[in-house]
Amino acid sequence: MKVALISDIHANLPALEAVLEDIRPHGVDAIWNMGDMLGYGAFPDEVVNLLKKEKIQNIIGNYDLKVLKVKQKKDNWKKGVPPEKWIAYNWAYGKLSKSSINYLNSLNEEIKLESDGKKILIKHSALDPDEEHLTLDSPDEKFREIASQSGADIIIFGHSHIPFKKKVDGVWFINPGSVGRPGDGDPKASYAIMTFQPKVFHVVYYRIDYDVEKAVSAIRDSGLPDIFAEMIREGHSFETTKEDEEKEPVENEVLKASITLAKSCGYEETHSNQVARISLNLFDELQPLHELGEKERFFLHNAAIMHDIGWIEGQNKHHKTALKIILEDTSILFDEKERLIVGSIARYHRAALPRKKHAHFSSLDPSEQRSVQVLSSILRVADGLDRTHQSIVKSVLCEVKFDQIIIRCEVTRPSEADRQAALDKGKLMQKVFKRDISIEWKMQ
Repeated sequence: MKVALISDIHANLPALEAVLEDIRPHGVDAIWNMGDMLGYGAFPDEVVNLLKKEKIQNIIGNYDLKVLKVKQKKDNWKKGVPPEKWIAYNWAYGKLSKSSINYLNSLNEEIKLESDGKKILIKHSALDPDEEHLTLDSPDEKFREIASQSGADIIIFGHSHIPFKKKVDGVWFINPGSVGRPGDGDPKASYAIMTFQPKVFHVVYYRIDYDVEKAVSAIRDSGLPDIFAEMIREGHSFETTKEDEEKEPVENEVLKASITLAKSCGYEETHSNQVARISLNLFDELQPLHELGEKERFFLHNAAIMHDIGWIEGQNKHHKTALKIILEDTSILFDEKERLIVGSIARYHRAALPRKKHAHFSSLDPSEQRSVQVLSSILRVADGLDRTHQSIVKSVLCEVKFDQIIIRCEVTRPSEADRQAALDKGKLMQKVFKRDISIEWKMQ
């Protein structure tokens, strides 16, 4: 028997659709869903309806149960849970149709079955949902305790949002990870395919790209807390994302100030955000080459947001105007040296490459000059990949070879204008990394 395993969709319809589409060619006999269909995402009713339509074997998760209990728990939860979670419970319940509520109420919290001589237990959480998550790092004693009490050969569960498999005392523990809200720092949707026969047992894991920005935009358009959008975009839990926000309030304020300045200059928001997203994607993919850190990544983010602000004085030499504004505008929350670095990155998004004869560039020390060269090279390619301002690039993967960097772009449609612009602007990247650049399209 071959079964696809999914879990923790959390109302992320674009992710679920992509996973189901990816599963189809595998010819599975069934799809089992370990629950938590609701919460965080903007499509609770749509997700439930699609799961019903596809005749998927569903069990209910702890988040689903909380949504269903929101009316009776209203006063307690308003006081006892983070306000964002209360909003998520209440909002999801309000979006569910009566038939979806009835369907969810009909689901079991666990299923026991036997197939090909294997006793299988399907649950949302291997532990009590209010306890810690069961992960690959959990003590073996915890696995043994669960194994001894289950009476199963295979225990399939979700809840932790991190894919893994482990065998303890002859019992397999299988977690397919999360479709709609991964928790391991990889935003790609996760699922698994399990094949088992009397003498055959194996599990293969898959990570699937999907339209993350569509899911993010839907969350923001719905009025749900912005932290939910960041969770999906970054592939982190609510708690991790919340901690990151609290750790970096200064950084958040700096970026907000840069965005405010860009808006005051009448920047094209969609294009600038697309260039910033691709730039950060390229930065992360090429990190083993450039070895720069979070500080430089943040410089790149701000420079990408502000790279076109010079258009306020016209197209001619707008890259130089951007540098001038960044150096002079006191609303930007960088110190003088940081302004020079961020401004230089923005300045070199087009036209001449960094040169020692440029006074602003030569005033930087050698390590800062290298950072500007690296970050500008990334920004130039990212800007080229949105030459048409149509946001056709959805994700970027880089393969680094001895003499070449292959940039593979998943796109909604091919655009030779965007590809050629990125290649033309990739000369600085070739110089910085001493490798040829090639760009390949992959249709989404």
